[in-house]
Amino acid sequence: MVHLLGLVWDDRFLEISFSHPMIRDMSKQRIRKFIESARKNLSLIEIAPEPAVEEVLKEVHTEEYVKSLKEVSKIPYIGFLDSGDTVHYPGIYEDVLLVVGSSLTAIARSKYIDQIYVPLGGFHHALPGRAMGFCPVNDVAIAVKRLIRSGEKVAIVDVDAHHGNGLQEILYRDPVLKINIFAYNGVFFPGTGKIEERGEGEGANLNYNIGLPLGSGDDVFEESLSFLDVVKDFSPSYVVVVAGVDGMRNDNLASLSLTPHSFYMLGKKIEKMQRELSFKVIGYGGGGYGECSHLGMLAFLAGLSRLSLTSVGIDNVKTITDSSTLIEARKRMDKLRRS
Repeated sequence: MVHLLGLVWDDRFLEISFSHPMIRDMSKQRIRKFIESARKNLSLIEIAPEPAVEEVLKEVHTEEYVKSLKEVSKIPYIGFLDSGDTVHYPGIYEDVLLVVGSSLTAIARSKYIDQIYVPLGGFHHALPGRAMGFCPVNDVAIAVKRLIRSGEKVAIVDVDAHHGNGLQEILYRDPVLKINIFAYNGVFFPGTGKIEERGEGEGANLNYNIGLPLGSGDDVFEESLSFLDVVKDFSPSYVVVVAGVDGMRNDNLASLSLTPHSFYMLGKKIEKMQRELSFKVIGYGGGGYGECSHLGMLAFLAGLSRLSLTSVGIDNVKTITDSSTLIEARKRMDKLRRS
């Protein structure tokens, strides 16, 4: 079975970044490098997104917060939406509507295309009433809420250097399988993601927090992917993947020591399960702030497309974790399995 791979793309993506001013240029550079390498190395169907309307934002965010986004969008200078991470700038509101509309476009086109990727998306920190961690809105939560209301059964695989606290909080009581793989020491941003947080109500026992020790390499990450096997028992109709690449070893927000190999294995794992279970895949580019971040994105899509890493111009190297970190990682994963 050959999957069609759709890419939601608008040239405006090349100019959008909600990151701190010190890394905004790096964030934009990642998207530029990605689209250049993806068009060169992958077989894609490019899909133009339709901007969302204001009422869509209110499906997750408060009316007061949406109003504040509109207001700061008119201010003729750059400022911060939160305590000093997420910027606002002239016209941010229109960009937010385009970002959220990209998710809605992905849902609409997923009726015909079984794998769709949104490179500028995956803003999983935003909360209903405020921005957080370079995320002015939670496009993933909006998309998942939409899918649930339409009767779909949804699993989320959220891979990122940082725990998807916004996604967890918004969907904690919903019947959505949530598997979070991230760097964790209790302090590293956002500091959330305890093993004991397993969900409540209809979401009870559906929340998995796999917090990897800082410095974990590809070998630890591969072991953590074993938790994706719970997707098979859940049997979703959609798997939403936040494939953030800010855990790469050369990332400016250094936390993990991953190479493109990890994201390739993630893509391969998702694709293998998709062949077995016939679900739809909607993927997001998530975070990434290093010179080679785009290679992690490309590697994920190569895995989804059943291509080799070398065929898309990436060396298949693998980082090995030191013994003490490896032992700690396995201890945490064993604790989660017993919970």
